[in-house]
Amino acid sequence: MHILWWVILGVFVGGGRVRAYNVSLSLIPQSVVVTFGETASFNIEASGYVSSRFDLQLYWPQDAAMQIESNQTISFVEGWNNHSISLLIEPVKQGRFIVQTWVEPEGVVDDTRLFLLIKVAMFKPLMIISLMVGWAYTACWSAGYYPQIWLNYRRKSVVGLSFDFLYINIVGHISYVVFNVFLYWNTFVEDEYYRRHPFGLNPVIGNDIGFAVHAVFGTGFTIFQCWIYETGGNSVSKPAKAIIVTYLLIIFATMGCAMWNVMHWLDFLYVLSYIKLSTTMIKYFPQAYMNYRRKSTEGFEIMNRLLDLAGGLFSILQMVINAWNFDDWRSIGGDPVKFGLGIFSILFDLVFMFQHYILYRKRSVKVPAELPMLPK
Repeated sequence: MHILWWVILGVFVGGGRVRAYNVSLSLIPQSVVVTFGETASFNIEASGYVSSRFDLQLYWPQDAAMQIESNQTISFVEGWNNHSISLLIEPVKQGRFIVQTWVEPEGVVDDTRLFLLIKVAMFKPLMIISLMVGWAYTACWSAGYYPQIWLNYRRKSVVGLSFDFLYINIVGHISYVVFNVFLYWNTFVEDEYYRRHPFGLNPVIGNDIGFAVHAVFGTGFTIFQCWIYETGGNSVSKPAKAIIVTYLLIIFATMGCAMWNVMHWLDFLYVLSYIKLSTTMIKYFPQAYMNYRRKSTEGFEIMNRLLDLAGGLFSILQMVINAWNFDDWRSIGGDPVKFGLGIFSILFDLVFMFQHYILYRKRSVKVPAELPMLPK
């Protein structure tokens, strides 16, 4: 009966825990960040009954990347093994490393997720600066929705604000929320992600979900203002409606494929992430075009773009700091799409600033404000 209990426990306990047969092994924590001059500890925790003796060996492919102050081979004897083994890590090289395991004899436990990710930084103060910069860009991006909301409230009008920008934007934000929520909380999807990325950790953290939900709220509330305040006859243009309908068709088609097992649910979530990325590339054009047609930025709060620009610059600064501190420049080049979209957003922020402060600083409206992205 005890063995059955440990088997059930091994199946349902999540996190970095490895589940197989009647014994469960885990490395806690599974990700460690250290700097030169200090040591970090992690535990190998065992839970369950071992039917036969086996050895667990730790190894890493990089020569002299680190030192583990203990015997690299840990033995587990037959019987109940409900204990924790503490090991200390002393880094001797800057970078990102993976400590892997080898179980002998094979097949005693599932060691596919039994690894430790170690990131070694050059200077600890830079880690603190990076954290502060991260909070700074999060604050900028989060606060960026409210200047426009406040301006709409004061004017009791949304004239000058592109509806196309808002509706395309909220499709992307909702897609991003669904992507984050399911990858973070759904064990079935998470396990598939681990099968494709054996030495990867879940890329979604709780802050990502909170930030995405807040983005939906900020954009959604602005859309609500478009329903109750003066619009000047503005509405969503036909091209924008066609884009949104195309997105919805893609979403429902891929969802159907996932429901009928034609594709995995993780692939469906990836489709949602691609929709989020594409909306980022599209959404700025309608507002820039409206400003051009009206020869004015009145009704469009430039502070939104200033905060977005500050957030984008802080984000890039953090990437550069981390790449230098951890000697991991691949973290920038390894995700060119994300980095490129960040640069793309910054360039459009500069376009809006050029329109506001140089081209149309007198704010003289020569064309009716209700013009959407394209003529209806």
